[in-house]
Amino acid sequence: MNDVLLDAGNIRLYWNRVEVVSGLIFKKTNVYYYSDFYSVKASGKTLTIKKAAMKNAIMLQFKNKKQAKEALDIINSHKQ
Repeated sequence: MNDVLLDAGNIRLYWNRVEVVSGLIFKKTNVYYYSDFYSVKASGKTLTIKKAAMKNAIMLQFKNKKQAKEALDIINSHKQ
């Protein structure tokens, strides 16, 4: 169940979560679960995720529009 559905460099999508690696010297991994997402929207190369418990949005920048669209499709198909 730990198979990566989409690996876009610092962003990895699994069947139930998104992992985002950030930081240049000290790497840290933020994990966001699909069940916590309130809304997901793709606009160009950017995927905007709003969580139910957060006022701020998470903005994920992909290399191209195709990756952002593929990520949106994966999240929508696996969201419970």
